[in-house]
This record gives sequence, structure tokens and C-alpha cells, in this order.
Amino acid sequence: MIVRIMGQGQWVMEPEHLLELNELDRALEDRVEAGDEAGMVQALEALTAGVRRLGVEVPDDVIVESDLVLPDTDVSLADVRELLASTTQYYGLIPDADEDTPDL
Repeated sequence: MIVRIMGQGQWVMEPEHLLELNELDRALEDRVEAGDEAGMVQALEALTAGVRRLGVEVPDDVIVESDLVLPDTDVSLADVRELLASTTQYYGLIPDADEDTPDL
């Protein structure tokens, strides 16, 4: 799976990384639901840091299509709320890590 963080680059993620990313994603959802913009930014920073830590960065000179796109941390609460509402195939921004997760 290729995850793009807007303005930062792309990372290749292995399926086993989704378990940890799902926990970070749930924290982000909780902050958005609570209307906590500062907490949302912290949770998004943790999620994007998790992607960078767990994934392998795609070199800038390699062009690949992203399977998921995460916003940069300068996004507003309203924008993240809208993004979460538009993710019908997943819970949150990251697909659930289970046996039924489709190969992206």
C-alpha cells in the first residue's frame, strides 16, 4: 500500500503496519468527534509520524499512484471532519487491518 502525506511524500506500508496505524487513526477520529482541534492536530501528527516511522519512503524520482492520501498537519478540523465523512470504504482515514482488507 502506498500512503501519501500531502506536502511530505509517499511511503510504502506493509499490511501488518495497519494495526498500529488503526489505533492512531481512532485517536484522530475521537478528537475530531469531540471537536478538539488542538487534539486533532496532535493525533494527525502522530498518525503521519507513524507512517514515516513504519513505512519505506518512495524516492522522489519514482512515480507511483497513492492508495491513501493523508492531509498535512496544517488542515482544519472542518476539513478533516469532511474527509472522514467521505471515507465510506474505511473506518477513519486508514483501512481496518483485518483479514477482509482488500489489497490496495
